[in-house]
This record gives sequence, structure tokens and C-alpha cells, in this order.
Amino acid sequence: MSFAGSAAYSSIGAMFWNSAAAANQDGLNVESGAALILPSATLTGTARTNGGVPVTGDGSVDIGVDAIVPSTYITYQFKNFDPNLFLGLAINAPTGLKTEPENRWVGSQIAGATSLFTLNVNPMLAYRLSEQLSVGVGAQIQYSKGIFKFATGAPTGPNTYFEGEDLAAGWTAGIMYTPTPSTRIGLGWRSQITTTLEGVLATTGSPTGTALDAVVNNGVAAEAELKLPDIVTLSIAQALTPNLRAMATVEWSNWSRLESLDLIAASTGNALIASTRSGAVPGANSTGEVSAGTALGSISTKWEDGWFFALGLEYDVSKQLTVRAGGAYEISPITKASERVSGIPDADRIWASAGFSYHLNQATTIDFGYSHLFVDDALVEREGLGAVEANRVKLNASLDASLDIVSLGVRMKLDHGHQALK
Repeated sequence: MSFAGSAAYSSIGAMFWNSAAAANQDGLNVESGAALILPSATLTGTARTNGGVPVTGDGSVDIGVDAIVPSTYITYQFKNFDPNLFLGLAINAPTGLKTEPENRWVGSQIAGATSLFTLNVNPMLAYRLSEQLSVGVGAQIQYSKGIFKFATGAPTGPNTYFEGEDLAAGWTAGIMYTPTPSTRIGLGWRSQITTTLEGVLATTGSPTGTALDAVVNNGVAAEAELKLPDIVTLSIAQALTPNLRAMATVEWSNWSRLESLDLIAASTGNALIASTRSGAVPGANSTGEVSAGTALGSISTKWEDGWFFALGLEYDVSKQLTVRAGGAYEISPITKASERVSGIPDADRIWASAGFSYHLNQATTIDFGYSHLFVDDALVEREGLGAVEANRVKLNASLDASLDIVSLGVRMKLDHGHQALK
């Protein structure tokens, strides 16, 4: 349903948005799923140095990379201690991406392969205060790994990499309120997470090497602070007839806290980028050596807050089969071409989704969903790194993108107490 009703839905998967959803189902419950993400993202443009020298290379490139994103949810009711107390565990990859140009295009000196992987473990406790009201709180423990790569000297030149990883923490909280048997309202919060990716910046001897290949002769320990947003989700589920329900969601993401992506030297070392055009990174001396604390590079973002609006319907065809459909409009936090990072070329999106659930038996339900995302055309205007301003490469490109998501899930009730939310 394009996430319509996400924080107010009756399954335990709503725990991602709303910790109170850990009290949705009595007994012991498990829900697991995976989403296959199939992106199409083409950047087309030109590049030249600030001194006016054109950059040669392919003018158009597909940067989309297929991915599988799994998730798992588990809830347990303390029946013998306090039947209103529930333990929940959500395991997700909430923030992640990977883009990689299929060839060496004119923008390779601005951004090559870019990836961010996160693994978020979210234990939580929920308490059913009454038949109408549940509350929940939880902790987030998140592992992150980022890889950012760009060509040096020319699109066919050596790669400069930053690779870093970190472990950070945050919080979650939520409320589930059922004022009438036909209406359910959910409000959830996921706290901001600030993660400092610690790793190395280095230049390889060839376009196919990795940062660690060159760290002994041409690298420096570095770190990058990544500020991930608070997310607040408000959802409602409303029964229209005994078999038909309407869902809605409004979500706010605090992306305005991410003003820049800054790369800082963590120790004294050699950060010379092997390029006659780019030269050493800012702050390096003539031999490329930098001191701890030196700013190696900065990508200005100055994003705004993101907004997401979704509406959906679900209909019980029979006791075994429920069908769903929904749509959403997502307002990107990126509004200006100068703020759009070519490795993360985000833009406003329209979602269209459909799917179904099939109840195999009292204990097991299979879920299937399909979504197509229509991404607005957008522009990218970016300048690369380099100590000599006249030699820095400037990219002007346009984005043509769309996205397909195919998802499959299994819900299992491992004991057969009654369902708290039907």
C-alpha cells in the first residue's frame, strides 16, 4: 500500500515505525521479508574544469544497482508474568544505497561507486495500558559501512577511495490508540543517529584497485560524520465495511540536520591524489602530507526536511485472501541541483503499489507486494575536490530514474492465542 497505515497496521512489522506495535499480537510471533529493489537511474551530462578544459568520457551512464533488503520482526508476550507486557525485536537495513557507473563517464571525477550499508537491531518493550491504548520504547544499535569512490586525473585515471565503518545508537518510541473498534491510530518516532565512519582515504595505482591496496604508500586515516535523521510517522487505519479498510500515513524526516559530508584526516599521513588536474587535497602540503584534523574534502548538502504522504485500501476477498493497493507522494529533501550529490541523485517520487496476503492456515500468512516509483527528472551541478581551484572538475548533468520493488514476506504465529488487533 506504499506504506499507507505503516505505523497503525495490525502486523508486528509496524514495529519499524511504531514501537507500540510490539503489543499488536498475543503470544509468540515472527515476521520476515525481503524486498528486491530494481532501479533504473541514468545521468547524462558534460564536465569541464573551472579553467575551461573539457573532460572527455561517456556523456551518459546508468548508475542503478540491484539490491535485496531483508527484514525480521519477533514479538513475545510475557503471559506468565504480565500479559500486558511485550518484548519486540526488529532487524532491518533502514538506510542504504549503492550506485555505480557502468563505465568511466565524464562525471567519474565527481563520483564513482557510492555505497552505504546499515544493519539496525532494534530491541523494544511495549505495554498494553488498556484494550484501546498501547505504548512502546526501544533502542537502536546500528552498524554502518560506507564506500565513496571517484576517479583522479581523468575518467580513466586511478580511483581515490574512502572506506569507513562505525557502530552508533539511537532510540525509538510509539503509541497505538484504538478509540473505536473500527479506527486505529499509530504515532511513532525513530531518533536521529550520528555515525562517524572511520577508515582510510587513499588513491590506488589503477582504476580497479581498492583503497586498502594503496594505504601503505599513498593513504591517510580519515573519518566522515554522517547525520541520519529523526523520523516521525503518523498513520491511521479505518474500517469502512467489515471487509474493507482505508489506510493513511504522513511521515516527516529531519534531513535538514545534514548540512554537509565532511572528510577529516584522523592522523598525519599522505593524501596526495594522483592527478595533475586535481593535485593534492585541500590542506595538504606540496608532497601531499596532511596533519590530523585537516579537512580533506567537503560535500555541501544543506538538505531540507523530507515529507511522505500515502493512501491505501485493503479488501478481504475471503477468509484466506486479502488484496491491497496504494499510492504515495514523497517530497525529497533535495530541492536544488547544487545540493544533489551525483552518487545520491534523489528527487521527488510518486509511488504506486499493489499486493496481497494469503492465509495458508491459522499460523502462517504469505505476503506479496509490488511497487513502482516514478522519479521526477532532476539536475545535478557539482564540483570535484582539488587544491587548485582552476583544475577542479565541474559537472552538469540531468537525471532520468525510476524504481521497481518486489517484496515477499512470511508471518507466523507460533502459538494460537487470540489476535489483539484484527
